[in-house]
This record gives sequence, structure tokens and C-alpha cells, in this order.
Amino acid sequence: MKKWFDESENESPGGEWGKILVKVIPFVLIIFILAVTLIVNRVKKDSDGQTEDLQQNIMDYADENRIAETSSVVTAKASPSAGKESSTENETVEETEEEIMIPSPTPYKEIMEAGKIDYSKVKFNKDAQLQEMMTYWEDNNQKALDDLAKLDHYIAMSWQLKGTTDFYYCGEVNANGQPEGKGIAVYADNQYYYGDWKEGVRSGTGTWIHYHIHPTDNAKDLYTYHQYAGGWVNDLPEGEGSEHYDYNLTLLAEGVGYDANLIGSYAKGLVHGDFYITNLYADESTKEWNASAEHGSWVYLNENKDKKGNRTVHVEIGDPDNYIWMHPKDNVNIGVPCLISKNKN
Repeated sequence: MKKWFDESENESPGGEWGKILVKVIPFVLIIFILAVTLIVNRVKKDSDGQTEDLQQNIMDYADENRIAETSSVVTAKASPSAGKESSTENETVEETEEEIMIPSPTPYKEIMEAGKIDYSKVKFNKDAQLQEMMTYWEDNNQKALDDLAKLDHYIAMSWQLKGTTDFYYCGEVNANGQPEGKGIAVYADNQYYYGDWKEGVRSGTGTWIHYHIHPTDNAKDLYTYHQYAGGWVNDLPEGEGSEHYDYNLTLLAEGVGYDANLIGSYAKGLVHGDFYITNLYADESTKEWNASAEHGSWVYLNENKDKKGNRTVHVEIGDPDNYIWMHPKDNVNIGVPCLISKNKN
């Protein structure tokens, strides 16, 4: 009987093909598996690359929107972080990371609201308190002045004048009983003035301070203190002078510059002349700028404007290609804000 797997010369050709297939098929399968693996890896790599690109695009988009949102908030309120203006004059520049000017506090509007203490019922002695404060002012003791202004009976003295342009005065007077010479006065909203007077109004040289005191929690008012020192005429800043602002740093926006010091000249309470300005940032860094003003408006440094219509108003000292930008609608009636005066327009 012939064996089915007996190797002999009489073995059929079909058996030879079977032996070949048995040897070849495994190699074919291995090659096929390797090819499939390579294709899968290539597809996965491309997919991962597309995913990374997509993630990067999403991050870029988020960053762009974050910058846009910051710019809109800053422009609406009151300074975004530094950027370079690089276009030629008479050109509309592209939207960049430019510095936007923060408008000063709104002209006189009382910031102090009623709190837990009813200051209308707190007793005070205006003559004695103003005399005490004048002593510290003459000694240039700023800390003592600040401490006094925050006491309840001093706040109550100012509160009594709420909603008026009147003031309590202590100092020298003329033959008509009007303030004249050296004297001190307190106004509503924790505002004080010490200096020269003439015919009942501030005139000569003096210092005005506005304490931003909040009996209730403050989440909006950036300012804690504002001072103007310099010349006065007819109850308004006039001539050479300087302004200084202190801020609640916790309320400052990142990358936004806020006016800290302005040194220049004023006319009828408005900026008018050349100015040296320093800006303060949330990280407590500063930048220095030069600017010029005419009758309460900053003079534009060139014809450039961005898509929102902002114009260049300040140039950074040491970097003539870096500007602060401001919208024309905000560039009016810029002066010593919040100042209480019967002669203020």
C-alpha cells in the first residue's frame, strides 16, 4: 500500500506545489503583517501630528481672544502692555500689543459711600482738628496726615460737607474775613488743601490731597490716594505742578500701565505744556514717558492710528519707537480729576 507522505520519485507534481506553498505562505504572512504595521504607524503619526497642530491652533486662538478681551476691558475702563509701533506716518497700523492710556478718575464724583458708621452723628471739632493737621503739614509729616485723615472724627468732618463745594477753613484771613495767606481747608470726600490763599480762593502755591477712603469693602476703586502740588490761580491748578497716585495693587490688571506721577504745567486745572510721566504696573515695575499737552488734551506725536482709532500721545523715554495710545474721545478735559472747586467747569 502506498503511503500518503512517502517521498519517492513517483510522487505527483501536486505534492511538490503543496510543499512550496507550505514554505512560502508563512513568509507572505510575515511581510503582510509588517506592511500593515507600517501603514498603521504612519496613519497614527499623521493623526498625532494633526492633533498637535489642532491643539496648538486652539491655544493660539485662546491667546488671541484673551488679548482681545483684555484690550477691550482696558480701553473701556481705564493702561495694555508694551508693544512697538512700527508703521510709517499717515498709516493705519495693525492691532498690536500697544499701550493704551488709562483715563484719569472721573471728574468730581464722590467715591465715599455710607458704611456701618453713620458719620452724620459722629462729633468733631473742625477748628481744633484742622489746626492739628496744619501742624503736621508744616512739619511735612505725611504719615501723621494720613493717619489723621482716616480717623472717624476727621471723616465725619468731611462727611458733613457731602454733596457741596463748600469747605471748612483754618488759617490767615484778610480784612473781609476771607481766607488769605497760609491756611488749611477740608472739603467733602476726604479732600484737603494746605497752602496759599487770596481773596477766599486757593492762589499761590499749595498741596491738595484726596484720600480714597471706603467705609465698605472696595472692589472697584483702583485709587487709594491722589495728590497735586504746585501752582494755583483762582482755586484751580495753574503753572508748574505735579500729580501723584497711589493704587490698590490687588485691583490692577496685569500688563496694564497706570499713571503714577505726572510732572509738568497746568492751566485752569488742565494739563498744558510739557510733561514727564511714570506709569506703574501690577508687578510694581515702572516706565517713563514724555508728552505734551494743550488745554487739557495730549498732543498727538504723529498721524498714526490703529483700527480702533487710538492715536499716539506719549513716547517712552529711551525707546522712541514705543508709544502710549489713546482714543480721541478720551483725550479731552484732562487735568486734576476729582478736585472740588466752585470754579471748575
